[in-house]
Amino acid sequence: MAGQRRPHGELKQAIRDYLTKHNGPASISEIKADIAPQLGQSPDSSYRSALQDERYFERVRRGVFQLRAGS
Repeated sequence: MAGQRRPHGELKQAIRDYLTKHNGPASISEIKADIAPQLGQSPDSSYRSALQDERYFERVRRGVFQLRAGS
């Protein structure tokens, strides 16, 4: 996948799916470990960027996020 961009929103949707099935807060490293086999490697900055979307995610503490209620 070198040099190619993934489809818009794919990483964010994969994170939402993971947090839905995980059913609770998770660290970026836990999220990344689960998603990487399906989507391939992405830089940490891509995960941090996706998790900044406050419509879907809320920060529990540094590096740990959960789904926002009602998302």
